[in-house]
Amino acid sequence: MDEQLITDFADVPSCDPATARVTIIPAPLEYTVCYMKGTQHGPQAILNASSQMETYDEELDCEPIDVGIHTRPALDYRGMDHASALRATGDAVREVLQRGQLPLTLGGEHSLSAPAIAAVHGHYPDLTVVHIDAHGDLRDEYEGTPLSHASIERRVVDMGIPLLEIGIRSFSPEEVAFLRTGPDVAIVWAYQMARGIATIPWERLSKHTYVTIDLDAIDPSEMPAVGTPEPGGLSWYQVLDLFREICRRTTVVGMDVVELCPMPGQTRADFLAAKLVYKLIGYRFCS
Repeated sequence: MDEQLITDFADVPSCDPATARVTIIPAPLEYTVCYMKGTQHGPQAILNASSQMETYDEELDCEPIDVGIHTRPALDYRGMDHASALRATGDAVREVLQRGQLPLTLGGEHSLSAPAIAAVHGHYPDLTVVHIDAHGDLRDEYEGTPLSHASIERRVVDMGIPLLEIGIRSFSPEEVAFLRTGPDVAIVWAYQMARGIATIPWERLSKHTYVTIDLDAIDPSEMPAVGTPEPGGLSWYQVLDLFREICRRTTVVGMDVVELCPMPGQTRADFLAAKLVYKLIGYRFCS
C-alpha cells in the first residue's frame, strides 16, 4: 500500500466541522467480502489520490472544495463485530445529519450503506434510494448473514424505502424470485443502458434522495480495482450524467461511494474514485 497518508480530502485543510456543508466519513469496513479482498484500504486510497486532483471544475466553472468540506477521522472498527461496526457507521452519519450537513461515506464494503441509509431515512422519511451498481444486492442473506454486502438493498426494501437500481448486470435466481413478488423496486439493466433502450423512471424520485454508488457499476476497463469486476458496465460519463440528472430532479441528502479494492500499480482506479467523489460534490452544490 502507498505509505502516503492524506487525512483531508483533496489535501486541503478541512473546513470547520461546525460550518461545513459536506462531511466525508472514511469507513474502512470489510467483514463479508467474498472474492477480491482489500476494501478496507479503499477510503485511504481515495484520500491519497484526491491530493493529486486539480480543484477547479471546468464543466461547473467553480471549485467545489469551496462549498466547505470536512473530512472526519476514519472510523475505527478494531475489536468490533460486524453488527457493532455497522452501528458505529450509522452513528457517524447521524452526527453529520444533526449538524445539517451532507454525509458522504467512503467505503469499505457495501454493507455499510444500510446503517447510513437508515440514519438518513430517520431525518427524511420521504427518502428514495438510487443504487448504481453491477449487482442487485437483493438477497435476503448471503453466506449465512443478512448483513452481507450482497443483501444491502434487501435491507432497504425492508425499511419500506422506494428503490431505483441502475446499471445492474449480475442477478441471482433468488433475486429474480424476490423481484416477482412485487417489491417497491425498479431496475434499469446495464444492457439497456448500453443499447440506448433504457427508460429511467425518474418519477420514482421523491423530494429527498440517497445515492449509493458501488464502483463495480463502472466498466472494469475504466475501474478495474473492485472485488467483482463485472464486464459490460457504465462509463465515466454515463455515471456523471446520471448523477447530474438526479441532482436536477431531487435533493440528494446522503451519499456513499464504496467497494474500491486498491490494486498495486493501478492508482488510476484510486484517482477515478477520488475524482468521482469530487464531481458528486460539485453537481450537488454547484450545478
